[in-house]
Amino acid sequence: MIRNAQLVKKLWEQTRQFHITSPQGTDLTFEMKAAKVTVGDGALSEDGEIDFFPGAQVNIDHHNTPSQETINGKIVVDASDSIQGLVHNPYTLVIEKGVITRIEGGREADVVREYLEKLNEPKVYKLVHTSIGLNPQARFSGNLVQDERVLAALDFGFGRDCPYHEDFMVSTPTIYLDGREMSGGGKLNPEMGFEEM
Repeated sequence: MIRNAQLVKKLWEQTRQFHITSPQGTDLTFEMKAAKVTVGDGALSEDGEIDFFPGAQVNIDHHNTPSQETINGKIVVDASDSIQGLVHNPYTLVIEKGVITRIEGGREADVVREYLEKLNEPKVYKLVHTSIGLNPQARFSGNLVQDERVLAALDFGFGRDCPYHEDFMVSTPTIYLDGREMSGGGKLNPEMGFEEM
């Protein structure tokens, strides 16, 4: 798992253009443009280290980087979110230049829209990280600490430099790195060097 995480980091740092799709309708693109990539391996290997258990997760930090302005498209949330837990009816976040501009869908979309509006904080609409889970034992439960680690699932985190941060999960996205498929259908592409877990 940790070797796969290190490979994801290496591939992402070499990538110029991301394209993310999903069977439910996610279609999002962005450029890396100095975004920082970090690995959360879930292992404490030195004194004073802070990490989350379980591992592993690889994170792209868009915050205050040129990459943030290039994020456009839509995210169809179909797994869980930090507002409601498990999502039963997928809904859509429309993203323009890294910011949620519309929330579309049924009752669960209404709950998210109303919740964010009540916060009265524009920064909570700004996408600050994109993260992939790499733990084959993790399952969607509505607990984001575990949900964020589900193998090949994506977590999109919004809000920083404000009191709020909200996460939204896509269960089985396909990730293209400069046009080459890195993952899809809940699996990593072995042709790119990933080990089966």
